[in-house]
Amino acid sequence: MELTSLTDYGIRVLMYAGAHTERRVTLREIAGAYGISLEHLRKVVHRLAQLGYLETTRGRAGGMILARQPAEIRIGEVVLALEHSLNIIDCERQPCPLCGACGLKGALDDARGAFVERLNHYTLADLLGQRPLVDRIRELEPSA
Repeated sequence: MELTSLTDYGIRVLMYAGAHTERRVTLREIAGAYGISLEHLRKVVHRLAQLGYLETTRGRAGGMILARQPAEIRIGEVVLALEHSLNIIDCERQPCPLCGACGLKGALDDARGAFVERLNHYTLADLLGQRPLVDRIRELEPSA
């Protein structure tokens, strides 16, 4: 299983904003820091704002900040909110002669549930509590 770039970038945006709680960060700044397309990042930030993870403001003094405390943002919840599907296999896509008798899908669904449950043991605050991560994020800031 591989997470989509939407989820990957979404978590990175939250980490960046969480490492800069003293100020608003901008799309251009994050795009430059991570080397992500500005247009793609705009979609990610829009979705995070819709979901209530970011507060965004337009204009000259605009930018974004976290809408919740980092300790309130569970990583598993973010993954579930951003991923279109976490299905590992799709038994209906190509009809399988084992449908109805096979336990593989149930086992994989159980594993997926355990994956999300385990991710929910971590919050954004847990990730940002690792000082080397915050230092690295701050080093990524594009020079003015």
